[in-house]
Amino acid sequence: MAIDENDFSFIKNEKDWDNFLKREKLKDYSKIPVKRAHVNGWVKFAFVFLRIYIVIMLALIVLGFLNII
Repeated sequence: MAIDENDFSFIKNEKDWDNFLKREKLKDYSKIPVKRAHVNGWVKFAFVFLRIYIVIMLALIVLGFLNII
């Protein structure tokens, strides 16, 4: 479904956008701060292992391009 630019031509500035959000009862998610998720347990371990894996793979790639291996 394509959006016709004439449908939203009444939005010319920030005030028009705020009025549109109020009228349609929508949330402006760009103004809500994003919080980081608190990670525990095996998920934290998995991300630590993933970082180590990436560093090792990058080192192997560099060594491969230098023809050391």
